[in-house]
Amino acid sequence: MNATGSPTAFSTLAACYQQVRGTTMSLCAPLEVEDYVVQSMPEASPVKWHLAHTSWFFETFVLKPAGVDLEAIQSQYGYLFNSYYNAIGERIARPDRGLLSRPTVAEVCRFRAAIDDAM
Repeated sequence: MNATGSPTAFSTLAACYQQVRGTTMSLCAPLEVEDYVVQSMPEASPVKWHLAHTSWFFETFVLKPAGVDLEAIQSQYGYLFNSYYNAIGERIARPDRGLLSRPTVAEVCRFRAAIDDAM
């Protein structure tokens, strides 16, 4: 905790985080593994990519600055799941996100769970 936050504010924020992350997984529940990798058009990224991107975001912009180092579960995740943060580094082109066979959906879910545990 820091001087600008109260325990109540942190608890509320943590509850909101958990609710949003849980809702996302509920939306994914009816999907088959193949559904996670479909990219219907160049402007829309696959579900698997979004699950990993939001997890990478929290690792990169919340956990690391707070001193939580998960030793970049996979060092290439920064390249694969960066969306447009040029200052962070290179990224895979949006139209190519549906071409990713790795990491697997299971690996992305494990990454997501590790981030959620750390949050």
